[in-house]
Amino acid sequence: MSIPVRRLEAPLRPGGLDPFRFLWQLLTNVKFALLLVGTAGLAGLVGVVVPQLPAPMRGNPAARAAWLELQREDFGAFTDPFDRLGLFDVFHSWWFTALWALIIVAVTVCTVSRFLPTWRSVHRPPKTVASRYFESAHHRAEFSHQGGAAAVERLLAKKRYRVERVKSESDAEYLFAERYPWSHYGTFLSHLALLMLLVGGLLTVFAGFDRTLVVAETTPAAPVLADPGPGQIFVRVLDAVRGVDSDGNIVDYRSLIEVRRGDETERCTTTVNDPCSAFGYRVHQAAFFDDIGRLRITAPDGRLLYDDIIDFENRTTAVPWLRVTDARGNVVFDQETPQAATEPGNQSGPEDDVALGSVDFPSLAGGGAFASLPVAWRVVEGELRVLLLANDAPAAVLSPGMAGTVGEYRVEFRKPRAIPAMQIDDMPGAVSGDGTVVAQMPAGRDGRPYLFVSGIDSDNVELAVDQAVRTPGGYTYTFGGRVEAAGLSVRRDPGDTFIWVAVAMAMAGLSITFYVPRRRLWVKVTPSRTYLAGMAERTTRFGRELRLIGAELGARDVLLPGDMHAD
Repeated sequence: MSIPVRRLEAPLRPGGLDPFRFLWQLLTNVKFALLLVGTAGLAGLVGVVVPQLPAPMRGNPAARAAWLELQREDFGAFTDPFDRLGLFDVFHSWWFTALWALIIVAVTVCTVSRFLPTWRSVHRPPKTVASRYFESAHHRAEFSHQGGAAAVERLLAKKRYRVERVKSESDAEYLFAERYPWSHYGTFLSHLALLMLLVGGLLTVFAGFDRTLVVAETTPAAPVLADPGPGQIFVRVLDAVRGVDSDGNIVDYRSLIEVRRGDETERCTTTVNDPCSAFGYRVHQAAFFDDIGRLRITAPDGRLLYDDIIDFENRTTAVPWLRVTDARGNVVFDQETPQAATEPGNQSGPEDDVALGSVDFPSLAGGGAFASLPVAWRVVEGELRVLLLANDAPAAVLSPGMAGTVGEYRVEFRKPRAIPAMQIDDMPGAVSGDGTVVAQMPAGRDGRPYLFVSGIDSDNVELAVDQAVRTPGGYTYTFGGRVEAAGLSVRRDPGDTFIWVAVAMAMAGLSITFYVPRRRLWVKVTPSRTYLAGMAERTTRFGRELRLIGAELGARDVLLPGDMHAD
């Protein structure tokens, strides 16, 4: 008789490489995470050590090329390879963006992979353990006491443990107790905060907007966006204010601005710490400028040639502040003295140049006559020195705080002052062939600024506020006064909400982790002995807590030396 033979076939199993599983394991691998963080740290170090392309040049090919040529002096043959690798613009390079995105994916995968284990640990903890665990646990205690399992249950409940009787045997009762199980979500919350922080940073880099504008009062509204269109936003400064206290100290800067988009207009006050919000953008006060003047020029035939501001752009020149007293003790001059001309020295540079000026004031003779004292000044050994020029006496040299005599007048050099000054090209009415003049904006005796222009019609023109001056060449100049301006930082940061929420979540997660520690406790109660074994952070003294629980139950054989000392 033959017996049929059945061939047992092995169950089919997928073979080869599972890309998804491999990628998942790679992204959850701790060593790979350290590699990503280390690479990001190295990239950040490169971005700090290697000069980075200034933001305004990023969209300007000509400016970018000029900047790279400057870097060639330091990096030589490495300049072009560095540029191709994006090392001169690390934080906007494609590889840094890819690295950032990969870190976000890795953190996301790690966070997702931790959720189910965390959820099971919180909601489905193991309520029974092997008997040998009571002898090998890191945190454990063993003692004898009266009252059995009921006494243990009452004391643990008093200590805010949630206690559950797991099982009963003929010679033992088993309990499971835990306190603050939800605190295990603290670490998960910290991981989620890191993810939101990275996402917020990515949104800030790619969807954020930041532009700084300098907008003066009385000027038209400045466009914010580079591309025109229906979404364009315009900002106008109505009043730029520098707050000064009674002692003359600057206490704040603020600006009343008007923000317009289409037919909608919003008006608000912005400061450094209290920005103005309009149309999804935040406008911060970034700076304050008062070295701007308004000038109007008309041609001999009446045509308007110029009606705009002159921005000195923080360029200044040092001039002396002089005080002149006549023989009667009257102060006839007390103000800054603008530079009218320059006497070049023997050297090719400006090192030995001498600035020339004059002090004009009503003379003692009266009748509308004016006296004029020529003065000169130059920097000697880092100090501005004034020379009093008199026809019948040697020149007197004054340092700040000194005084000298010229005829019937006493001249005191009070101190040097820096006044706005700059060279202007193509000025209508200028004598030079290229239209170059020098403009200065000193303050008069009354503290009001005036405009002093050298190089117009072979003379110097002094322009008081709102007083038109017609030169021999027929040009009319009107100084509209000093204009204040605000440096405004216009920002849109869609990632800031993510970042603030991430910071709050990180603080909450760390607070829960460190200040609301989870405790898990397994209890075995026999007629003769009670065994406690628990789980907590290894840095805690949970074993001491368990021994103190035994002491509270009345056990006399549980405490160790030092247990009664405070932490």
